[in-house]
Amino acid sequence: MALAHNLHKPRRVNSANNPVWMDALRILLGLFLFVKGIFFLEHTTDVFYIFGSGQEFISAGKAHFLTSAVHIVGGLMIAFGMLTRLALLCQIPILLGALLIVNPNRSSGISVDNSELVLSLVITALLLFFMFVGPGRYSVDNKILRPKPNEEL
Repeated sequence: MALAHNLHKPRRVNSANNPVWMDALRILLGLFLFVKGIFFLEHTTDVFYIFGSGQEFISAGKAHFLTSAVHIVGGLMIAFGMLTRLALLCQIPILLGALLIVNPNRSSGISVDNSELVLSLVITALLLFFMFVGPGRYSVDNKILRPKPNEEL
């Protein structure tokens, strides 16, 4: 009787059914964003120059610190799969700013030779991909935060 009941019950699809390579890609994306945040902290003069070109100096410092903090904390959250969609959502405005403001203003402009622009496009596409797909089976979201279905014998 339980077998017949399970056949008529629709199977719930969630991100725990994603392939393992998606989890590996999510972890690499999170680690890349974490390293990029550390890079922003190490190269403050370059980042101040980029942010300060169109803003006053005080707000440029705040933007530099905010960008670094969001990349570091959000990158770790994405890598561990903890509140993944929230962390991805926080990364999107920074990468849109990189796509629309920072990268086209560089000396090479919008071209295939601008590797930072291509990298920003790939990272933004991955962020949007994981917003729809979800964190995956090897994540804190799946292991702790998602309720487990009751198993019947």
